[in-house]
Amino acid sequence: MHRWSTPPQKANGLTSIAAKILITIAVIACALASLVYFNQEKLIFHPERLPPDHRFSFPFPFEEVVLDSDGVGINTLLFSKENSRGVVLYFHGNAGSLSSWGGVYADFESLPYDLWIMDYRGFGKSEGSLSGEADLNADAQVLFEAARERYPGKEMILYGRSIGTGVASALAADHPPKVLILETPYFNFPDLVAQLAPWAPSALLRYKLMNNEHIQNQSFPVHLIHGNRDALISASHSERLARLGPHIQFHLIKGAEHNNISVFPRYHEVLNGILMAP
Repeated sequence: MHRWSTPPQKANGLTSIAAKILITIAVIACALASLVYFNQEKLIFHPERLPPDHRFSFPFPFEEVVLDSDGVGINTLLFSKENSRGVVLYFHGNAGSLSSWGGVYADFESLPYDLWIMDYRGFGKSEGSLSGEADLNADAQVLFEAARERYPGKEMILYGRSIGTGVASALAADHPPKVLILETPYFNFPDLVAQLAPWAPSALLRYKLMNNEHIQNQSFPVHLIHGNRDALISASHSERLARLGPHIQFHLIKGAEHNNISVFPRYHEVLNGILMAP
C-alpha cells in the first residue's frame, strides 16, 4: 500500500508561510530602525536656515554675538538693559530660528534680567549640523561660559522651552543656576517619542534629554510651566516631573496649548513671580 504524504506537505506549506511573514516583519522592523537612526535629526528638528548676511530686526535693542563651539560658529542674540541683575539663557524649541525666537524678549522686557538666546547648530545663521545630544550640550556650554565671562558675580537663570528643556536641564545639572525654568517640558525624550511615535525604537535615539534625571535631587529651584490643553506634550509630563522633589514647582496655565502660553496673563504672573523675587 502507498502511504500518502499530504499532511507533511501541508505542514511544510504552513511553515513556509510563517517564515515569509517573519521575514517581512523583520524587514519592516529593520527599515523602521534605519529610518529612526539615520534620519532622526530630520524627524525631530525643523530648522529655518538663514543666509550669513541676514539682518535681524526687533523693536528692542540687541547685540548679535557669534560664539565658537569647537570650530562651529553659533549665532546668538543678546537683549540687554541697564542695571540688570544678570541674564536669562534661553534654549528654544525644535523649529524656526532666531528671526522668530528673538521675539520672546517681549515677555522679559519689563523684568530685571537680560536675555541671551542661541540658535542650535544648523539653525538660522549657526554653522554645522546636529548629529546627537552631545552637540546640543556642547553649544549650550559655550553659551554658558560666554555668559559667565560677561556677567561675573551676577545671577544666572536657565530657561528651556519644549525640546530646549532637556538642554537647559542638562546645563543646570552641571552648573547650578539661581533658577531653572522649563516651559512645556517632557519627562524625558524617549518617553515622549514612545507616545508620539510608538513604532519608533527608542533604544536607537541619539537624543535622550533626561529632564527627570537632570532635575532630581538638586538644590536649585525648578519651575515647570505647562498648558492644560497641550496636545503635543501633555501636562502629565510636568505632573510627573513635579513629583521628583520639593524644590520643583508646577504652574498649570489653564486654557493654554503648546505654542500659545505667553498670551495668557497667568503665564506672566508666574514669570514675574519667579524673576521679581529677591
